[in-house]
Amino acid sequence: MGAATKHRKEFLANHKICAFCGGETASVSIEHCPPRAMFQERLWPEGFEFPACSNCNVGTSHDDLIVSMLARMDPLDELGDRDGKLVGLIKKVNQQRPQLLARMLPSAIEARRYNRELGITPKQGQTHQEVSVVRVPHDVHRAVGTLASKLTKGIYYRETRRIFPNDGCLILNWFTNADLIRDGKWTTFDLLKEISGNVPPVVRGGSLLNDQFEYKVSTSPDGDLILLQSRFGRTFGFVTAGASRSGPLEGIVERLRARSGRQGPFAILQSKILLPSA
Repeated sequence: MGAATKHRKEFLANHKICAFCGGETASVSIEHCPPRAMFQERLWPEGFEFPACSNCNVGTSHDDLIVSMLARMDPLDELGDRDGKLVGLIKKVNQQRPQLLARMLPSAIEARRYNRELGITPKQGQTHQEVSVVRVPHDVHRAVGTLASKLTKGIYYRETRRIFPNDGCLILNWFTNADLIRDGKWTTFDLLKEISGNVPPVVRGGSLLNDQFEYKVSTSPDGDLILLQSRFGRTFGFVTAGASRSGPLEGIVERLRARSGRQGPFAILQSKILLPSA
């Protein structure tokens, strides 16, 4: 028996239920979340293996590919492509979603406006489209939602040794690097910096991977609530809040919607009260 087969067998023997299905499905595989393709030089972080059923593992492969590509699209110094794998990821995404890249590319007029607003100046020989931030079509929103849901449930499972229930509520606020480019900081994370939580090092074999993925997790003493702040390279980040029972988070969202007259700022990933965001 090879080392990988032995590890898989032992892992599944100790984690018999899928961490993502609400406790209803047996685990048959190990899911790596965030996806391994997101990380360079085949160095993905230790401790991010979760038990999964076949559908929760294989069924999200298209979304995994999109967020892996997105996380590597460093707009400042191309640090997301040190291993030269970005072009291959882009080609795979284009094969699976032929129109997605075209929808992400801003027009020349849009790119010029975005760059003016964000203070981006193309280098000699570059066009505004080449250095501009991209559009965010529905496929990307959905892929980030998939990543946010799985990562939050996986870390919840690891922190509490409980599976996030189907009756629970999970909400998401995600954002691109526009604030980072314009202001030099992630505004949302800055607003939440006073909230206590754990910021573990992200490592593989002693090598820090925090430049590619970093997170802060906060849980209530009873394990009923989780707040996860996650950043992926210098491309995007998100904040997810989860409650293991219906009611508290939905009430906050409904009050915010009533006060602002808008659906934002939270997308509904899971709820028995509110409809999930499309």
